[in-house]
Amino acid sequence: MKKKTVFYILILLFLFSFNSGSIFACDSCGCALSRAGSDAESMNQNQPWFFDFAFEQQNWHEKPALEAHELHETGHHFHDKTHEEFYHFTLGINPWEEFTALVEIPYVVRESVVIEGEESEETGLPERLGAKEQSEGLGDLNLTGIYRFLRKDENYLGLVAGVKFPTGSTKETNSQGDRFEPELQPGSGSYDYTIGATFKYELYPIALHGNALYVFKKKGSQEFEYGDLFSTYLFADYLVNPKSNRFQTKIGLDVNLQIDGRQTESGKEMVDSGGTTLLLGPSLSIKANDYVSVFGNFLFPVYQNLGGVHQELDFVWNAGAKISW
Repeated sequence: MKKKTVFYILILLFLFSFNSGSIFACDSCGCALSRAGSDAESMNQNQPWFFDFAFEQQNWHEKPALEAHELHETGHHFHDKTHEEFYHFTLGINPWEEFTALVEIPYVVRESVVIEGEESEETGLPERLGAKEQSEGLGDLNLTGIYRFLRKDENYLGLVAGVKFPTGSTKETNSQGDRFEPELQPGSGSYDYTIGATFKYELYPIALHGNALYVFKKKGSQEFEYGDLFSTYLFADYLVNPKSNRFQTKIGLDVNLQIDGRQTESGKEMVDSGGTTLLLGPSLSIKANDYVSVFGNFLFPVYQNLGGVHQELDFVWNAGAKISW
């Protein structure tokens, strides 16, 4: 009885910390790891291995090229991104019920608008102002472990720890042969460290699950360092057809709060960076059988309070599939 009471108290504390906004995921807002790490299906001992593929697209509020150029010329650290794509490839194993190990590597595509470069003698503006550039390549490899130290039936509370290795490309160049700035590279060039918590609490046919993660960012390529990242992800799923053994369908609501620290370059803090973003949107997942499931969500920023002159996010969407064996 005491163990059950402690379990509920910890869950309440976790939910309180979510609501008070005191908790972060990976560099990408809709990070596929968030769902993979907190999904109870990952604990199936009959199929200890699983492979997860997720496509994530972030769409940014694009400024007119001339306006973005003027911001850059007046000393603002501004990149006019249009969208970013992350192809997440995750391999996981559950050697025992309480523990899951994940290795994930993304393929990253970042598209932006040209706002600087060689100037035209006639206009005094960059000759390629408004042109589109694309940076792409393998991103950084993430290794994560999840230990569920407190379990009761389908409910649990666990710890998350991980490390990101600088395996991604950091020397990509644009069509003119110039090196992209750090924020537009597929990789960061840094070792980053993650620690946090994950939980699931089931009120059949409703299930609440999520995580809270803090990422310690270190200095990477080009003397650039991302700010530390604090994220909490909450999923509320409703099982539509609980009596069905196949194509079990869940509809849900996903909430993601992110608090991003200021970036630094050559030891100097950037005013135009960091801030808080709250994302909210619907989700759908379908478990075809014990081996295959698909999922997707669509998240909108309902609150953005960003540092300095910072590009805002329009929306994020994710879709993927998971195979267990």
